[in-house]
Amino acid sequence: MDCLEPPPIFVRISLHSVHLITFPTYALALFSLIFIKTKIFAIYRFFLIWHVLDNLFFELYSSVMVEPAIHSPYLMMRTTGILSKLGVSGSIQFNLFSVALAYNGASISELFYFRYKASVSYKEHKFTHFIQVLVYTIRTFALLSLIFSLATMHETSRFQLAQKSDFLKLNPLVTIVNCDTVYLIVPFSDYVSSITSTLWLSQTSLLIILVPSTTLFVKFNLPTSISETTLKVQNQLLKSLVFQTIIHAIMLGIPNCMFIYAFFNGYKDETLAYIAFICLTYHGFASTLALIIFTKPLRNYILETLKLKKTSSIQVSMKVSN
Repeated sequence: MDCLEPPPIFVRISLHSVHLITFPTYALALFSLIFIKTKIFAIYRFFLIWHVLDNLFFELYSSVMVEPAIHSPYLMMRTTGILSKLGVSGSIQFNLFSVALAYNGASISELFYFRYKASVSYKEHKFTHFIQVLVYTIRTFALLSLIFSLATMHETSRFQLAQKSDFLKLNPLVTIVNCDTVYLIVPFSDYVSSITSTLWLSQTSLLIILVPSTTLFVKFNLPTSISETTLKVQNQLLKSLVFQTIIHAIMLGIPNCMFIYAFFNGYKDETLAYIAFICLTYHGFASTLALIIFTKPLRNYILETLKLKKTSSIQVSMKVSN
């Protein structure tokens, strides 16, 4: 079998045709965040630029650079994208994918943390300490994931050779595992996979706690003694937060839970696995689109730039203290 044989046609179409929509959306969001002139985004917009760029990078890396193929019921990922064509091994690509996933999770936690600080009088609530612990821990896990992956690339390749040899003794007909582009997933079989798996599972668990708890707390603790204009801004932030929660629950949370299940119990349905990966790949696009739609100053700026709305002479100012 050709080690670079691409995944099924429906996967390729799903992964690449959507770029016709996603790339213009990212470009529009970045253009608007860079050039918008409003106090609302004095600090927040720089973080949003990072968040959008992170989403774009994750999408490109997953769908273009890696473009994985799977072989049920075996826990293995065969990479077929640009990196494989350039000779980069599957183990290195998988390591980098785990790092990209960790930093994407950190970006999401920062997004919700900033929305939390912008929506409530966070210095007055003990809940802030709880959120800070989660966010700082997720940051730490992302940093550790990067350092550990870079430090153990050689060890990962060595362990992979041994694991593939053991696999072939049990499955001699599955010769595709000999491809250098194949990464064999053997959970907790060595210290590298054990630490990598623990970091991923821990960060996923923290995000599952952080995202809904932040949204629920903001919903029931919006300040009441504020002006009508500020209240409208706060309600817009809450609406955006709710939709971000729904998007990340469906397109990030569910796929990660499916991967965790397969991690320990295996899987048989390739189609379902591919759908989960496609959702994971494009969750950043859905998040960026929601950002544009439900962040009124940004939405208005885009509409005015595209001449779809008259320029407003009234601007709402809001300062988020650090």
